[in-house]
Order: sequence, then C-alpha cells, then structure tokens
Amino acid sequence: MNKFDLMKHKNSILLLCLIAVGSLISGCKKTETTPLEEPCTEKTWYQDVDGDGLGNPDVSKKECGQPNGYVENSDDKVDLKASRAGVSMIFKVTGETCYYCGDWGWEAFASLIDRYKGGKALTWGNYGTGFSNSFFRKQEITETMQSLQTRFAPNSSKPNFVTNGKNYSTSSADAQAADAFTLTTAPIGAVLSAKIEGNQLIVNAEAEAFSDATGVYVMGVYLIEDKVSGPQSGPIGENGNVEHHNVMRGSLSADAWGEVITENGLTAGQKYEKTYSVTIPAGYNSANFSYGVIIWKKIITVHNFVNAYSSK
Repeated sequence: MNKFDLMKHKNSILLLCLIAVGSLISGCKKTETTPLEEPCTEKTWYQDVDGDGLGNPDVSKKECGQPNGYVENSDDKVDLKASRAGVSMIFKVTGETCYYCGDWGWEAFASLIDRYKGGKALTWGNYGTGFSNSFFRKQEITETMQSLQTRFAPNSSKPNFVTNGKNYSTSSADAQAADAFTLTTAPIGAVLSAKIEGNQLIVNAEAEAFSDATGVYVMGVYLIEDKVSGPQSGPIGENGNVEHHNVMRGSLSADAWGEVITENGLTAGQKYEKTYSVTIPAGYNSANFSYGVIIWKKIITVHNFVNAYSSK
C-alpha cells in the first residue's frame, strides 16, 4: 500500500468513527414529545342581549370558553333594553252589537293595527257596555275593558278610537296623535318576556326610568288575543261569527290598572320589575297571543297614560 492509499484508508476509518460517535450521542439525547392538551371543562353560559352583565335563564349554551354575548350568571328575567321612545296605546271603543263597528270601524281598526305593527303602538279592541252583548267581557281574565272605557270614553258613541287617553271620533285623528307621540321621549319605558308552561302564562315585565319625575307610577301588563271568533253586527258579521282583531283579554293583575311600582317618583337609571302568572282560560288560543305594558301615572284615583310597550 503506497503512501497515498494509506492516507485515504486512515481518513475513511476516521470518518466511520465520527459517524459512530455521532450515532451514540444522538441515541443518548432525550426524546422531545408534544405535551398532551388537558381536556376542557364545559360551563353553562347565558345570553346577555341587553349588555347589562346579567344573563337570560332561558337561553344558554355550554362551552369551555366564554362565548361572545354570554355571561356566567342567569339573573336577568327580561333580557331586553327598554326604549325611551314614545309607544302609543290605541284602542277601538267597540261592541259586538254595534253595526258601524262591523262596517267602516272594522276596516279602520285593521288599518291602524297594520300601521303600528312591530311594536310602534299597543292596539286592542275594547268591548265595554253599550252596543254589546257581553260576549267578550265574560271571557276576561280580569275585568278590564269596562274600566278603560269608563275612564277614557264614558258615554262614547261607537266605534270610536282612544289614543293615549284622548277619545277621537275618527281613525285619521287617532293616527295623527299616535304618529306625533312616536317622535317624543318618555321618562320611563318598559319591556317584557313571556313564556307558557302547560296552561300557565308567566310574564316578567321591567320598567326603566330615564329621568327623574315625581308622582306615583303604576305598571299594567295586558294579554291580547288576535283572531278571536265571535259575533259582530254590521256587514262584516252578516254570515255569522267572525275573527275579531286584537281582543283585550284583560290585565294580568287583579286590578285593571296593574300594580304600583313606585310611590316616590322615578329615579333615572332605576329599574322596576314585576312577575305575573295566570292560568290560561279554556278557549284561548296561545298561538295568537300578544302582550302589552302600560305605564300609568296615578293622581289620587285617576290613571293617566305615560308610555306603553307592545310585543307585537
């Protein structure tokens, strides 16, 4: 073996040694592994639509992390934000045996309902005494329609329309008054949530004061049912019973006006809550229910309209 071959042979042996040593060192290294993620613990989160930090007990989801728009507590019975905008109350002073109530008054009322749908006004048919056979009054949860007629339309002809406590003889004047009220702001607004469990209707109502005001304030919550079959004089009822629009089914309180929420005036930012539970009478159709809130200011024994809320 010449000198050149000998050098080449030594270099080959050296290279093999280095490879062997490298393999040994590599074999001694600690093997790194990806750590296993710990399983998450799901929690129940409750929807917070109005952003007050309180969750809706009836709307929830289970997730590991907090979903956007959800909170951990379930302390908000009414997860809606009250509006200060004016919402009118409009009722038709009507009767089952009133001919013109089933004539021009029928179409006028239907037009008003359509005009103010979407919560712009709380509308109902009010069947007090006079040109009435008591068909609907006998079905009320609480005697309400007569109290409202006596207060706002005593000795009134029929059909007439009451808007925000004033009795109008035509629907056009009624609409103008309601339109004007939507442009105003009220010192207090209201919202509600309703659910039916079996034959029980449960309504949680909440009023929120937006400015300070003196006086006694009352909150009434009302059940209204659309498409209620019953008799009606006039052309609309000439073939027998018809489906009446937005029949007042009564106050959910024992009193037609509702319940006092403050005797010491309103405090801006203060919320006033009430829960109502009633048994739904046989013959009512819950598929056609809507609900309303009216805030009244009580002066001695007289209730004056302040603002309303309609779920429909």
